Amino acid sequence: MLTDYIKIKMRRGKKIYVYALCDVYYDSFYLYGIQKLFSSYKFNINKFPKFRQGTFAVLIQDGDSAIKLIIDSRDTNEYDEEGLNWCDVYGKVNYNIKNIPKKHKEKIKPIGPSFGIKIWNFPITIFKAINNYLKFRRSITNRREFLANYWRQYKRLPLESYQYAPSLNDYVFFTGSIWKKESLTNNARAAFIKACKANNKIVFEGGFAPRKDGDNLGFEDLVVTQRYDLQEYLNKIILSSIAFNTPAVLSCHGWKLGEFLALGKAIITTHHYNTLPAELKDNFHALNIDSNEDVASKINLVLSDENFKTKLEKNSKQYFDEYLSPKIVIQRLLFKN
Repeated sequence: MLTDYIKIKMRRGKKIYVYALCDVYYDSFYLYGIQKLFSSYKFNINKFPKFRQGTFAVLIQDGDSAIKLIIDSRDTNEYDEEGLNWCDVYGKVNYNIKNIPKKHKEKIKPIGPSFGIKIWNFPITIFKAINNYLKFRRSITNRREFLANYWRQYKRLPLESYQYAPSLNDYVFFTGSIWKKESLTNNARAAFIKACKANNKIVFEGGFAPRKDGDNLGFEDLVVTQRYDLQEYLNKIILSSIAFNTPAVLSCHGWKLGEFLALGKAIITTHHYNTLPAELKDNFHALNIDSNEDVASKINLVLSDENFKTKLEKNSKQYFDEYLSPKIVIQRLLFKN
């Protein structure tokens, strides 16, 4: 429950401004949270420094008081120095204590993973894309990317699609990318796929998505030829008795982790490299593996104990609701708990 405010009180008359050159595809999650918390906001550039395109910055004005917020959802655990110097609070998806600038330590907060969601229907998406392009085109450095992100947002699914539903007991679905420079991620995913295929208790579907350059880095026998659209992918994840998670590119908290928690999945995961907003407890919120040789036994543990699987599902969903849902993320950044 919210007990105190940092600078502003929740009352009528506040004005909420979002930096107009933000990435509405990658940060749709946070736009949704601001909408839920404040009901409305305006896109603007004049009230902000000349941030790089893609910066998610929010200015909340309440009379003579104001609070300046940055949310950094990039895969890297490095920090935006310009944003840090400007803001009062800096929410970081890939928060890593090793990289935190000491002079800004108090304002940086770990917020955990998010994922892209649809926040506008087709007419509103088109209207906002054209309107914001025309209003701010002189400041846009990559106009194609700016417009494409509105369309990418529209092609995602709304947050309401990510709801818990009972899974099947013997069906496992997994698909994921092969990363050029992330051998630990690739090998962990390969170990999971192999363990599922070798388990006669499992009906397994999926595998690695083929790389566009044709170089599958030696994982050809684990590549799936079928392409899954987003709705089909989500439907299969919902039915899957287990969800497998690893840090993704640059060892980041990938979108998969946010999606799995939102869906209330029984998650088997390798250890996280970056810090979450609260501990994801082993054997409670998720099931950790210490090595790739550990995968098969963890799969059997989940499949052999329905009560344990149900506990993991319930607790992973609760973790999302308490720490990761869009409105909660904004609240935790702006207000003291």
